[in-house]
Amino acid sequence: MDKFYVYRPMLDLIGFTEGTDKGRGYNETLAYGAYTGGDVDLVSMTLDQLDKLQTKMLDNPKNKMNSSACGRYQIVRTTARNIRADLDLPGSMLFDKGTQDRMACYLLGVRGIDKWLAGRLTENTLINNLAKEWASLPKTDGKGNYDGQNAAVPASRVRSVLAEVRKRHLEGQPVETVEVAVPVPVDKPVVPATVEKEVRQKTNWIAWIMAFFGTGGAGASWLAGMNKDGLLLIGGGFVLFVVVILLGGEWIIRRVRSIKKAVEE
Repeated sequence: MDKFYVYRPMLDLIGFTEGTDKGRGYNETLAYGAYTGGDVDLVSMTLDQLDKLQTKMLDNPKNKMNSSACGRYQIVRTTARNIRADLDLPGSMLFDKGTQDRMACYLLGVRGIDKWLAGRLTENTLINNLAKEWASLPKTDGKGNYDGQNAAVPASRVRSVLAEVRKRHLEGQPVETVEVAVPVPVDKPVVPATVEKEVRQKTNWIAWIMAFFGTGGAGASWLAGMNKDGLLLIGGGFVLFVVVILLGGEWIIRRVRSIKKAVEE
């Protein structure tokens, strides 16, 4: 969520007019690194380190502009020091994106943007005030506030951006919705249908024989009517059946293991 959502259109306009967005944005320095010995990583610097860098820029004999502008919003050393004092910012704080946005919004407030939103300051006055803070912004007459510096955009552009700021102010900060994926449980059969069918086919004949020769029922009645030789024949067959069952124990164990494996897959 953007903490500076309401002011973001104005912040983006400043990044455009100051020319930093076409360069390194939050890491940009005056004249695109001309007075810092090349590119620097501003967002990884503390405010104390920033102060030392800006002092180095001011001491550079080639710096005829006598400026120490740094960051996306080209904040100079004096302004940075004033903001640190007013907001009681520690020197150990990073001059990162969040801090730069916060400083720029503070300057917008100093120049009257909140008074304007509250209806206590005219738009023309606000536009002229902003031109004093950022030389790249125009006054209401379209000219820059300082001699020798031209505004990068017409006043009508500033008015349209301010209209968006007001719209966001009236609508309020958008509510961020977070979609959480909820897994849908799927019932998995204890025994897969293909395995269950195969086991049923291979075990049905065992169940039929056991039922036939069990106590009571058709098997017992049939045996009662048999003669001695028939009984001996049936008894021998039954013994053979038992042997087959015992020898088939290993097959049963393998089937149980295969079923277990199929279930776990």
